[in-house]
Amino acid sequence: MFVCAASTLFSAAPNPEVKRASAALSQLPLRFEANQGQWNPAIRYAARSGGYTLLLTGQGPSISFADSRRVDIALAGSKHASAIEPLEPAPIRTNYFLGGRNQWHTGVANYERIRYRSVYPGVDVVYYANRNQLEYDFVLQPGADPRAIRLKFKGADRLRLTPEGDLEIHSGDSSLVQKKPVIYQQDANGVRREVAGGYTLLAHNQVGLRLASYDRKRPLTIDPVLAYCTYMGGSGADQITAAKIDNQGRLYVTGWTNNGDLQTLDGAYTATNQGLTDTFVAVIDTTPDGGYALKYMSYLGGTSLDVPYALTVDSAHNIYIAGTTTSTTFPVVGSAVQTTGAATTIDGYVVKINPALTGGDSLVYSTYLGGATGDDTPRGIDVDKNGFIYVIGTTKSTDFPLSGSAYQPALWGPQDTFLVKIDTNSSSLAYSTYLGGELADDGRAIAVAPNGLVYFAATTISQTFALASYPYRTTNQGAFDIIIGVMDMTKSGTDSLVYCSYFGGSDLEEVRGIAFDPKGNLVVTGYTLSTDFPISADAMQPTPSGNGDAFVSVVNPLDPSRFLVYSTYLGGTSGEVGYDVKTDSASNIYVTGYTLSGDFPVTQDAPQPNWGGGVNIFLTKFKPGVPGLGALVYSTYFGGLATYVPLKLDVGPDGTAYVVGYGGTGLPTSSNATQGYSGGGSDGFILVVK
Repeated sequence: MFVCAASTLFSAAPNPEVKRASAALSQLPLRFEANQGQWNPAIRYAARSGGYTLLLTGQGPSISFADSRRVDIALAGSKHASAIEPLEPAPIRTNYFLGGRNQWHTGVANYERIRYRSVYPGVDVVYYANRNQLEYDFVLQPGADPRAIRLKFKGADRLRLTPEGDLEIHSGDSSLVQKKPVIYQQDANGVRREVAGGYTLLAHNQVGLRLASYDRKRPLTIDPVLAYCTYMGGSGADQITAAKIDNQGRLYVTGWTNNGDLQTLDGAYTATNQGLTDTFVAVIDTTPDGGYALKYMSYLGGTSLDVPYALTVDSAHNIYIAGTTTSTTFPVVGSAVQTTGAATTIDGYVVKINPALTGGDSLVYSTYLGGATGDDTPRGIDVDKNGFIYVIGTTKSTDFPLSGSAYQPALWGPQDTFLVKIDTNSSSLAYSTYLGGELADDGRAIAVAPNGLVYFAATTISQTFALASYPYRTTNQGAFDIIIGVMDMTKSGTDSLVYCSYFGGSDLEEVRGIAFDPKGNLVVTGYTLSTDFPISADAMQPTPSGNGDAFVSVVNPLDPSRFLVYSTYLGGTSGEVGYDVKTDSASNIYVTGYTLSGDFPVTQDAPQPNWGGGVNIFLTKFKPGVPGLGALVYSTYFGGLATYVPLKLDVGPDGTAYVVGYGGTGLPTSSNATQGYSGGGSDGFILVVK
């Protein structure tokens, strides 16, 4: 998608009335009006935004700015595009009542897309809009030559390629930004395959395209990436701690804030901060028509500290959040398993929210979760098809609430993992157990398989953590090791632990995130300091780079004889931590975390190919089973000199990656961002990469 960034188009500030009108116009969807006699005959279609007017002629698009400057984007060496086709009629018409009645033009047709056919042999170009932004794709039929494509910018003073590969077009004080292209093909199964490539500057204000090798027997689409990036926060400190995308393009996020200046919406559970630090929850429409608009935004909490750590969403779009609270006034709703808590310690909380309801009705379930003798911290949450909630975390309480079916009925060490199953229709826990050894254990992640088995991961320094079936490792190999296990919470006692094993090298490891791949294997990420971490022969990076690396491992606990399916290091020479991992339907793995390395492995088409100098985000997509760095589909940095921590990742059905976390100023906010950096030490962020 080629992006025209309307926010950079004004050369001088207009008077307040014009500025307000332009700002309102810039938020309207961009649509293409047919020329039915209201304009010069050379103009075939036109569209208006707050900062520019777009004209589509037989030679290509022409953009007129508010300062009367004009840039024509011609296709050098192309055929004259007499075959211009309107696509997708819009449900609106335009009327012009100017001059005498014989000069009026009514019922002017509007369209969502315009296609120029065969601008080069076998090459079409389709112009369309993402709300108020012009975008266009080149679609190449098998055998077409992408080297024939040359964009000529008439009226531009200067063209520049940024270090990220974006194309900047400068005309006076106005400028356009076209994001670095994404180039891809689809195989026979409809799976999208990326092709490396980007812009190249030619003489006489022309721009070409360079591509790596690809299958010339299949169609090729050249589609420059639009990365949405926004901060979310107020004047104090804020973090986004978890996110989930549903199959309809709605992004659900949660985080915490210690200020009261977040913008809530009508229908919120509560519109004000109730205490020192509150949880907030938001729903964002990421669809093309939605334009990343907020659909739900609310505070949630009591009078003290309320911090969310995990979020999931069910098929009915209910939101489930687990976190910690020190508030004795945290709202309790429904058949809560605990109605009081947090009097002298940190307790957990678990809530269910229906954002389709309004006000107090939207909180449909809420309970405390924890004991009175120690701190309790939920870290992961999932929900099954029947609406049962599963929570993992860490407890220091000797009186943590248990079920009669518990595998381990007592706290063993100073700090154990806990695993809980909640039926929101019952005030009794469906299943609850301690799980740990003689020292400290930290429950980090949980995922429920379609068959109801519960997969979990923890970090431990215990030598006597409970094991089951045929463990991959029977002893702790180093200081901290990872625990990978499977539970059947329909069973009782020792029968409920289906599998449990140590996993790691001879130094220190910690786990951060887990997910299932399409084959039902468990994908695990975190970080390791071990030089002998278990690595598979087909690893993307078979050896560590130094000072601690992220790792990605694929394991199958239900087939202990072939437990290790795939495993690789991921990092540079100065240290990385993997925070979350997901897969897509083609078994590509996506992993995010932070890096301190200037030599983290990146791809040529990375939106940010260079380290920003701080604690930077990395986002990597790769194909397991392909040895070496040829496995990389894309890999990129995000960030500048500040600290940025990506806490969670999700991947949509189309392969779009959604990364959330917190950080300082310096992220490349997009033109349609909800807000910029607000300060206060840190803001939450949402980063979308297509």
